[in-house]
Amino acid sequence: LFPRETIVYLTPDSDCVLEDIEPNKVYVFGGLVDESIQKKLTYTQAQENSVQTARLPIREYMIKKVNLKNYHSEILAVNQVFEVMSTYYETRNWQAALQSGIPPGKGYVIRTSVAVSSSTASTSENKCTQ
Repeated sequence: LFPRETIVYLTPDSDCVLEDIEPNKVYVFGGLVDESIQKKLTYTQAQENSVQTARLPIREYMIKKVNLKNYHSEILAVNQVFEVMSTYYETRNWQAALQSGIPPGKGYVIRTSVAVSSSTASTSENKCTQ
């Protein structure tokens, strides 16, 4: 249906950070609905099918919040990913998008220093062909 080179599978296990939404790309999320989290399952499936992967820039724009259970998760439900992606598409602002889509129970809060997140987001080790 779509050429492989236009598909980007969003998975929290990717080393590639999604920096922008490109109109010529097809973003896949929510490929699995599972009660248990299986590490790298979606990433492995994408690799096996020669599909590009990317992750939301949670680590670049958010920090782990201290909480009683010491719980932090980048695993999001389909509706949460949709909220992040649609808010980013409208605002072109990752901080606003992540804040709108990631619930407090995930254990992350927006960084207060924009300079820190901008420099982190542009490190070459996280850039991938998208």
